[in-house]
Amino acid sequence: MSKMVKVLGSMLVLLMLALPGNTAFAHGDVDDGCGCDVTYLKGAERNKAVANTLKLAVFKKAKADLGKDGYEFAGADQVLAVTKPGPNGEIFTIVAVPFVHENGDILFAGFAEGMYLGAQPPEE
Repeated sequence: MSKMVKVLGSMLVLLMLALPGNTAFAHGDVDDGCGCDVTYLKGAERNKAVANTLKLAVFKKAKADLGKDGYEFAGADQVLAVTKPGPNGEIFTIVAVPFVHENGDILFAGFAEGMYLGAQPPEE
């Protein structure tokens, strides 16, 4: 029995080392070098901001409008969420939701404090 446990444990370790990781969350550690004062949200804080955004009526309307133009929601795991200090010291949460066109073009729809900020392609 102990030999079987050792073999299974070894196989598990080898599989973890050999299989590629999930790159969907790679954006969480990005330092985009924009020079702007933003903090990328991670973990439960990010998930809460994303969930709150995805249930907004303005998100559903933006999703429907972009869908008419051939864009599809890329999925919650691709959403970027940041906090940014405002001019009076308040903290704003900004959520960028990616939409992918059938031809491969990408638009990010921005949401902050329950408002739709518009959609634009990512800066290069």
